[in-house]
Amino acid sequence: MDELIRRLRGLPKGSLVCQGGIIPLPELVREKGGPPFRPMVALWAEPESRSVHCGGFLSAGDDVLRAALETLGEFVQEVFDNEVCPGCLEVRDPTLAEYLRNQLADACIEVRVADELSGFDQAAAELCSLVESRSSGPPGMMSARGMTVDRLRSFADAAATFYRAAPWRYLADVDLIQIESPKAPRGMAFCVVLGAGGCEFGLGLYPSRDRFEQFLRAAHEPVRDASLGAGLSHVTFEALNDLPIDDAALWIEHQLPAAGERAYPIVLKHLVPGKTKRPSSQELTFLEGLFRSLAAASEEEIDSGRFRKEITTHDGAIAFTLALPDLLAPPSPRQWMDRGFVPDRRSHERMFADVERYFQEHPTAEGDIGEVLNRLFTGRSLDNPLTQPRTSAEQARELCFLAVDTRGRRRVQLARQALQLDPQCADALVVLAEVAGTLDERLAYYRQAMEAGQKTLGQKFFSENVGHFWGISSSRPYMRARFGLAESLAATGRIDEAIEHYQELLRLNPNDNQGVRYVLLPKLMSTGRDVEAARLLKQFDEETANWTYARALLAFRLSGNSKAANRELREALRVNAHVLPLLTSDEPVPQPQRYSLGSFEEACCCVEELRPAFQATPGALDWVDEIWQQREKVLDKLRREKRRKQRAQQKKRKRK
Repeated sequence: MDELIRRLRGLPKGSLVCQGGIIPLPELVREKGGPPFRPMVALWAEPESRSVHCGGFLSAGDDVLRAALETLGEFVQEVFDNEVCPGCLEVRDPTLAEYLRNQLADACIEVRVADELSGFDQAAAELCSLVESRSSGPPGMMSARGMTVDRLRSFADAAATFYRAAPWRYLADVDLIQIESPKAPRGMAFCVVLGAGGCEFGLGLYPSRDRFEQFLRAAHEPVRDASLGAGLSHVTFEALNDLPIDDAALWIEHQLPAAGERAYPIVLKHLVPGKTKRPSSQELTFLEGLFRSLAAASEEEIDSGRFRKEITTHDGAIAFTLALPDLLAPPSPRQWMDRGFVPDRRSHERMFADVERYFQEHPTAEGDIGEVLNRLFTGRSLDNPLTQPRTSAEQARELCFLAVDTRGRRRVQLARQALQLDPQCADALVVLAEVAGTLDERLAYYRQAMEAGQKTLGQKFFSENVGHFWGISSSRPYMRARFGLAESLAATGRIDEAIEHYQELLRLNPNDNQGVRYVLLPKLMSTGRDVEAARLLKQFDEETANWTYARALLAFRLSGNSKAANRELREALRVNAHVLPLLTSDEPVPQPQRYSLGSFEEACCCVEELRPAFQATPGALDWVDEIWQQREKVLDKLRREKRRKQRAQQKKRKRK
């Protein structure tokens, strides 16, 4: 600093007037993993020549006055080549002016405070515009008429309360909630709680039940109409960095409450595709009340289908009455299908249960079974069973058949009713595991379900029916529970325990109707259990991408870049050539819902499952990349030869 002041003192003073100051930038930055902050920069401008210079990012803890003086020194050096120094400095901030006067007391530079700084203001506006264009987004919450920091603080507190209460533990995004009172703002008469899937948390708001069901159907279509979002609103919880810049600045500068690092609320109203706006002050207070009402609702109140909450908002006390139409009048399986949901495959077991009950009541000679099945059961609707459940266990399972073809909170209610009838109902416990809010809860439910199925079947059943478990409908709940337990253990990183369950499932059902082999194989490969993997590959000899590429990798592990390994890899390429370039790519691999053999979609699933095993094998990725490059060279040569022959034939035809 002393050197800078000595340099400014020694330079000749011109008649130039420079304008400067400190400006906040419209963006957030984060340094060294610390909290994000809104940076400032020191900026100087010389209006006559339109010369401008700004310094680096400054945080709230930096000495901004010193930075302004240092940036002035950089301005003199870069713009005036240290040949002349401005004779007058104009700033708007009296504190900055006093600092500059003290530091430049002997430099013969006049410092004055001025309200009009046209050159500086224009440069600052252009800089902020440049930054905003680089980080475009919706306007801030304070852009709405009548919005105040106090109103926003009250909303933020309600949002934090909602997030901590986690109502997605009880409600899924298909559980439509009708706000019966107070009168909702336009487009906000219905809502759903987001978060049951563990990805996006918050509220989705809809103008009507029809629009909600239209949105549900569109979610199951391959291409969604972008205009469907027009008129809808949502509140989601994001990280501070993901908020619009003005919102983030408000949370930082006013220390508004938030429930966690990824729990800052953002409210958006969708207009036409690509355009959004922020809520009005009245809408924000309505959302505040809705958040507080949902946060205060107990599980019992939710299950009642309608509840009332007296809460206090920024604008005073309000009574909210919320109803869940699907609990008050549960939809039929047909109505769920009309909303776009595909029936669960488990519901077809309802027919098997009906058949078993019939033959228990009407024993038939073995030769007559086919005739009876064709006459009485072929074409019969699942909703019109020939027999009725007799025991409490059968009644409980009947409720589970209804539960799997139901969505949302009603599914939980049916599963719990089934457990009241039969505490050992494995399928009911599986349903509760599937909707559990945490991995620990899921593990506990699946383990209970497996133990309940084990107890219901009995030791004798296990010894007599090994190898045929899936063919007996009464053992399927146990098989589902054990498979779910294995998947949950794998999700927690307990791979060896999961493998034991997968292998036992295959012992009980070698036909593998559940597809256990497809999740077991990559786990055996990635954990180096090559002998067991080879045994599994031999047990299920099939031409799929997973199987052929796993064989190639096993061959490479045994013999390196050998003839045997290359032969297996060429066979894998024949089965699906899309796998190799995906394996060696750094790009994320999409995960399709379905695929056909030999397709790009099959390759994506194969890479997702086998890439860890390839990565865990030294040299494997280099090997497959080398083979792929060799293949491409050969194909390129063949393509060039084909084009050469085509050109020769064309010339020959022209000569004729």
